[in-house]
Amino acid sequence: MVPLLREWAVAGKPIPSREAAIASLGRLQKENKEITAQLSSYLSEPHFSIRIAALYALGARADASAIPALEQMLQAKDLSIEMAPMIKAQIARLKRTPKEKPAGESNEEGDDQEEADAAGAAAEHSISADRFDRLEQLIKEMNDRLKSIENRLPPPKP
Repeated sequence: MVPLLREWAVAGKPIPSREAAIASLGRLQKENKEITAQLSSYLSEPHFSIRIAALYALGARADASAIPALEQMLQAKDLSIEMAPMIKAQIARLKRTPKEKPAGESNEEGDDQEEADAAGAAAEHSISADRFDRLEQLIKEMNDRLKSIENRLPPPKP
């Protein structure tokens, strides 16, 4: 299953399939550092929805080796204000040790709750990702139009 998911997570596959594969990889073979590295590589993707899927998949893995990649993402100059709190939350989640779980929470209950939280967050962020993708497209179109208008203007007078 993991090789198939890794194949479907790569660039060139349909975005919704990639998102699903990335989210699934986050839950499988959590000790596999190669999967963590692959997921970390998607943090610099041009598609917002892929970056979000990778962010939450890394948080679900509980693999602290992903923290440097997340901290690097946090330092990006083009980071939107909505992304910073999401990244910080995943870093905090990865820094938390299992003994820091709330009292009375068993591992099974915690795992089930984490999966439910991840599924809900993924659905919510998928909707947001679609909106952001549309906004990115609109901004690109507006920039292209502006450049076209600027090219038609007469040169400035000295």
